[in-house]
Order: sequence, then structure tokens, then C-alpha cells
Amino acid sequence: MIQRHETQQQFEESGANLFVGNIEQCPISPQQLALTTRDSPYVVQTFNSGLTAEVYRIRFNGKDYTLKKKRSVARVQNPDGRFSFLNEVQRRSDFQKLKDDPQTSEAFRCIVETIYADYRLGIILSDWIEGDSVKQLTPLLLSQLFSTLNACEKVGLFEWDLSSGNLLVDRHQKLWLFDFGYMYRFDPLTEFNSNGIDTPLFQFCERFETRFLSGWLLEQDYSHRQSLALFRHVKQAAVDILEDKILWLQRNRADHAILYYTEQLRAQYLTALESEEALEDLFTLEMFRSNVLDIEDDLDGKSCTPTTIKRVDTVLEMVEKFYTLLKEQGALFFHNEGKSKAQLIESYQNKLSLVKQYQLSLNGA
Repeated sequence: MIQRHETQQQFEESGANLFVGNIEQCPISPQQLALTTRDSPYVVQTFNSGLTAEVYRIRFNGKDYTLKKKRSVARVQNPDGRFSFLNEVQRRSDFQKLKDDPQTSEAFRCIVETIYADYRLGIILSDWIEGDSVKQLTPLLLSQLFSTLNACEKVGLFEWDLSSGNLLVDRHQKLWLFDFGYMYRFDPLTEFNSNGIDTPLFQFCERFETRFLSGWLLEQDYSHRQSLALFRHVKQAAVDILEDKILWLQRNRADHAILYYTEQLRAQYLTALESEEALEDLFTLEMFRSNVLDIEDDLDGKSCTPTTIKRVDTVLEMVEKFYTLLKEQGALFFHNEGKSKAQLIESYQNKLSLVKQYQLSLNGA
């Protein structure tokens, strides 16, 4: 991670630029696009909730586009946040090459097309996708998402931020991924993710549960039974992808540790799918883990929301009800490791105060 930040800092200071796409496909000059504001006559819609960029729906001659424009100061106050726009342009460059290649284009059909991007101007132009945020987690949607993430990992790209704002479903129920500010390079045959071999905990299904599912369930009016049924669908979709991933790792002679961990993960999910009690326990463990991780992510970036408050309340409730299970099954990791029930409750009560202090104002400029 430190090396990545240093490399990005060097690029930032070098003055070098990075372009993606075809400038001739821009409806107006890139310089004019970079000057776009909510008051520009061609702006149809403004989305100001992004933490590192402003997003505009713009229209020229009856055709709509999405314009992503870098914020002068990112709302996420850590190195990953500061360099996320650069990282996104780099990933857009990677993806456009893969999408332009007939041999790989189909695997990346759910990745948005980039019309043009200019890092130094701070703009990314794409076709407008008429769609909405995820309203229902269907088996088709999960299959599209996990298949795309698997394809990304095979070419050495690991996505960390599968938040609801980064997933779009169009009128044909096709899923689109369009934000890559937190997608980093790694070697899938020797590393678990872009942290190398240090944190195998982080994998595609965990990232989905942490950044999307756990928070999404807090916003839905679902019964526990409904939430558990949805969790079952997620694990079944993950098992299908893990089967393909294991075969790919075997064919490409991945390191034993990588293959073994992937096989164990699949076995864990299969066990949960075969027993209602095991599924209940895994649901408790995974939702606790996901809420714990996302709380720390929001606190690190000082980018907390009302959902973060709900996450802390949920963690406190789970510690109260399931402390023994959490302790015995290894769910108390990182900063929670070895803490007693009372210590955890005190810790998350203190975090709740910080979360309230770091609430983002998403309506401001």
C-alpha cells in the first residue's frame, strides 16, 4: 500500500498525463468539459454525493453522457481518497484495452465504456446509462457481479469499494460497474489481494458483503428470515464463482497458500448452505465482520454517514447477544482481538461518538 501511494505521488508530481479513449468523440472540447458546473446550459442533472468527484448528466444534440469531474479536494481524508481519481483513470485505461480486445471483451461487458478521460484536466466522459441503484438482489444480478469481479481478479485487478453508489442496474436488468477509484493491481497467483499475503480476509464476496450487503440490509425493511434467504443466494453465487476460480488457479499453478485458502472458503460456504444452523452462524459472523470493517473504513476517511451510525448500533447489539460465538469463531480480529465483552462495548460506544462527529454533509458543495 505504501509503495502504491509513493508511485502515485511520483506520478502526480511528475506532470505526466494519462489519456483514455478518443478525443474526437467528445461533444465539446475537453477543456470546456473541465469547466462544467451545475449551471452549464448542457447540464441535465447534477450528482454531488461523490466523495472524490462531481458527476453530471450532460446532453448534446439529444445524446446524454456522464461527466465525472475531479474534486479539487477529496472528501475522503486519506491517501487512497486523495489518489482515487488518478487510480480510476488508470483502471479505465486498463479496462478499455480489455473491452476493445475481442478475446476479453465479453468478460468485461458489465464494465462501463470510457469515451474519453484526461487526468490532468480531471475529467472522465462515458455514455449515460439509464438505470437505477440496486433494488433487488436477484441470482442474475449476483452472477453478473461476481463473474465480473472474477474476471477482474484473473487479470490482476482487485476491487475494494463495492458500495451501492458504484453499482447500477439498467432497464434490461444488466448490471454496470462504473467507479474504479479503489481498484488496485495485484498478482492473483501469489497474492490474496492488493495487500499481498497479509490479509486473506479480504476477497470478492467479503467486499460485497462489507461495502454493500451489510449496509443495504440495514436500510431494508426485511425480516430476519428474508435477510437469511438473501444471504443464502449470495453464498450460492459465490460458490459457483469459487469453483471456476479454483480451476483457474490450478491450471495456472498458483501458490499453494492461495489455492488452499480459496478451497477452504468454498468448503465453508458449502457447509453453511447444507445446514440452517450453520447458515445462521455464518450470517452472524459475516455481518459482524462486515459492519466492523466498514465502520473502520468510514472512520479512517472521516467520511461517516447515518448508515455508519446504524452499523455501530448493530455491532453493539451483536456483541451483547453473540459475544461467545464471535470469540470462539475468530470474529474478533485486528483491533478487537482479545477484548472482553465489556471492553468491546466500551470501544464501540466511543466509536459511536466519533462517527457522529465525522458525519458528511452530502448536500454541500
